[in-house]
Order: sequence, then C-alpha cells, then structure tokens
Amino acid sequence: MDVNLLRAAAVFYLLATASFVFYVLLRNTASRAPTLILFAGFMLHTAALAAHFFQEGYSAVTQFQEALTFKSWLIVALYLVIQIKYRLTVLGAIVAPVVFLMTLAASAFGSATGELPPGLKTYWVPVHFTLAFLGNAVFALAFAVSLIYLLQERGLKHRKMMALLKRIPSLEALDRLNYQLLVWGFPLMTLGILTGSFLARIYWGDYWTWDPRLISSGIAWLFYGALLHGRITAGLRGKKAALLTMFGFCVVIGYFLWGETLFPSRHGGRFE
Repeated sequence: MDVNLLRAAAVFYLLATASFVFYVLLRNTASRAPTLILFAGFMLHTAALAAHFFQEGYSAVTQFQEALTFKSWLIVALYLVIQIKYRLTVLGAIVAPVVFLMTLAASAFGSATGELPPGLKTYWVPVHFTLAFLGNAVFALAFAVSLIYLLQERGLKHRKMMALLKRIPSLEALDRLNYQLLVWGFPLMTLGILTGSFLARIYWGDYWTWDPRLISSGIAWLFYGALLHGRITAGLRGKKAALLTMFGFCVVIGYFLWGETLFPSRHGGRFE
C-alpha cells in the first residue's frame, strides 16, 4: 500500500469533513464544494489501491489495514453514486469523517507487504471480499441514512434546527432510500457469504466452520433478512425501521472492530 497516497487521501477527507460541516451549518455555503473535495480524496485513495495491486500483485483485501482501506474506498464510491441520483449532500457530513478515521487508521499501520499463501491465490478471494465489503458499505450508508432520518424526525417533532432541516430530504424520501439500500445490501451480503463458503472449502476443506466471524456474519444475515422481510410483508417503516437498521450495522461493525480481540477468527491475518 502506498502510505503517502493514503495519507494524502486522508487529508482531503479531513478537508471534506470541514466543508460538509460548514455546508450543514451555514446557509450560503456552496453545495458542490464538499463533494468535489471528497472526490479528490477518493481519486488519491483509488491511486493508493492501484499502486498496491501493481506492487504486490494482489488486491488489497486480506489484512486488517487493507480491509480498512478497501471498505472506506467502497463507502466513498457508493456515496458518490447516491449523490449523483439523490443529491443527498448532508449524508457526506457522516461519510467524510468516518472514511477519514478509517484511512488515517489504515495509514498508521504502514505498508502491508508479503507473498500470499498458495491457497489464497484464487479468484475467489477478490470476488468474496468485494461482495462482502460492498454489502457492508451499503449497510454503512443505510446506517447513516437512518441516523439522518432520526435527526429529521426529532427536529420536526420539536420544531428545532429548522434551517438545518431544510437541507435534509423528507422523512418519506429518507425511508425509501433506507429500504432501497437494504434491498441492495442483503443480496450482496448473501453472495459474500456464499463465495466465502467456496473459499473456505478451497482453503480449509469445509464449506462452513463454527468460526467466530462466520457466526457473526450468519447472525447479521439473519437479522437483515428478517428486517427486509418485515419491510416487504409487514409494512415496517419509519422510526422503528431506522433504529433496527442502525442496530444491525452495529452488530456487523462491532465484531470487525472488537470481536477479533475477544474471539480470534481464522479470518485474521491472511486466513492463516
């Protein structure tokens, strides 16, 4: 990983964070400037990933530092796509500081180098990690949209922060976007688990093992499946749906950040 490029991207993400905050708090701030700064950081981030691939010969996905780098890149990419369609600039006020902290943490580890184990030199590795990380990135944005929904709902109820609320879409629009993100995120998570099973069969000899990360992924999959089922068949929506969406992502991110310390997984390192 080119640490200098990654640190440069983190600087732009920090600048984007400040720009998004000014946009949210000040009425006369240009709406395009924060997204453009974030996009500049995204291009540097992309260059760091590309440099890693050409230097090491494999995608940056197999170590903790690499996972942070790739996940934060996917979150920014998805936000930029959403921004094109929905013009939800206020969402960047949550995305920018999160990806800044993720890239800063990743750059603190230094450069990750080394040869991949022979068992991981298969196309299933980038396929599995891309699908799994993409699903997590979609759920991260669903979390952010749900948080904005709750802020909007509280502001309308108490008639506070009226200037800020004018920059936020309606509750109906936010609820609809939350649902669409769940519709995309759940199949991606499902495909990530299925491709992970094929990879586990190749490397460990079994499609499923009672590994802590596999268990946590299975729990998150069941939870999001039940949530999506409730939204489709039972009319679950609004504040309750937003709270459940946020809880589901906390389950996903909780194990990624702290679970490896408490319950070590064979996913740690490079599947060693």
